[in-house]
Amino acid sequence: MRIREADNGDADSIAELVGQLGYANEAGQVREQLRALRVPASGEAFVAEDVGKVLGLAVVHTIKPLHVPARWALLSALVVDAGCRSAGVGARLLAAAEHYAVTQGCAQLELSSNSARTRAHGFYERHGYREKRRRFVKQLASRAGAAA
Repeated sequence: MRIREADNGDADSIAELVGQLGYANEAGQVREQLRALRVPASGEAFVAEDVGKVLGLAVVHTIKPLHVPARWALLSALVVDAGCRSAGVGARLLAAAEHYAVTQGCAQLELSSNSARTRAHGFYERHGYREKRRRFVKQLASRAGAAA
């Protein structure tokens, strides 16, 4: 298995993986999101691949908050194909995301995980992550919806 930067040829596999998390996505949309992630350079997407099959995905973004001196990284997605879980794929992807964050000068990597994903919570805790704060989310109307 190898970890590498995702490319447009991975779009179908990535769409399938994020679907396993409950997010509907199409290959064309994935390609556009990969391009937007990299221009300007604000993050990276990594895939775990074995014998030409994509087994997992990690997406990391970097930000420079105004109120702190160091950059931060945000892990917006980490998913391993259901048939490959508990085989070290997630750990390798998480390590790649952490390495990327360090090379970008980030002082921390943070993530959120749905409260129902208790197995994932244990995974993150085993890798040194600690629950730190509550997260609040508000769904906003899209521009298309706002114009209607």
